[in-house]
Amino acid sequence: MDLSDTHRPTAQPTLSPMRRNTFALILKLMALIRKSISNADRPGYLYDFREMRGEFKLGRSGNLAKRIRDWERDCHNAHQLWYDSVYCLHVHRAESIAHLLLEIFCVDRPMHLCPTCGRRHREKFRLWGTDLVIRRRILRIMHIAGSLSQ
Repeated sequence: MDLSDTHRPTAQPTLSPMRRNTFALILKLMALIRKSISNADRPGYLYDFREMRGEFKLGRSGNLAKRIRDWERDCHNAHQLWYDSVYCLHVHRAESIAHLLLEIFCVDRPMHLCPTCGRRHREKFRLWGTDLVIRRRILRIMHIAGSLSQ
């Protein structure tokens, strides 16, 4: 599973205390991959978007158009940039795998109150690199998660 990028800055940023231990995350990921797929898991889409604060959100939905409308209604942010979506046969499992992979590679998992809606969005990540590098990494993670969830 190659998630490396060829264009890396020379100094790595300091990791946030909100990010869990990498070794523990890898153990959790391995256990999740070995676990059988739930009968309740359904097909759907992994999606991602970026906010101007440099935070990336990765989520899942059976109906992507409805999810986008829900985000617009419930937490409207004019600075959200919606990116890619990936279809997965078992989207709940794929999302869990993708979140663990993102947390392994993230710099921070900000869990502050959203200034738009006042809720804590737990599935946001700050990643290291340029916007293009981060987008490529997230898309690769979504594809890996989709293939590991079959």
